[in-house]
Amino acid sequence: MPKAEICSALASPVRLQIIDLVSESEKTASEMLEVLEIPKANLSQHLAVLKDAGILQSRKEGLFQYMSLSLPKIKEACVLVRSVLLEKIAKEEKRNAEMIKELKAQR
Repeated sequence: MPKAEICSALASPVRLQIIDLVSESEKTASEMLEVLEIPKANLSQHLAVLKDAGILQSRKEGLFQYMSLSLPKIKEACVLVRSVLLEKIAKEEKRNAEMIKELKAQR
């Protein structure tokens, strides 16, 4: 499973929400639809991308398919990436505030 495939699968906010949902406990598509409020067809596409990347696995029980993380460390990776992004945003906001202050001082 190429790294680029995993990174590409993680490049969607909806797929990150799906990972958050199934990291708590396995979920059915119906349970995910209630939370995500997206069309069923969209959810199916996102689930397929995550399964193809090897991030999600499913098990069938009766009429239901339950999704769970096949790579538990993905949750840790998402937390780390989120932390890095928040730090980057904070630095950019600080830099923007400094630039605004400088521009106001020039008036």
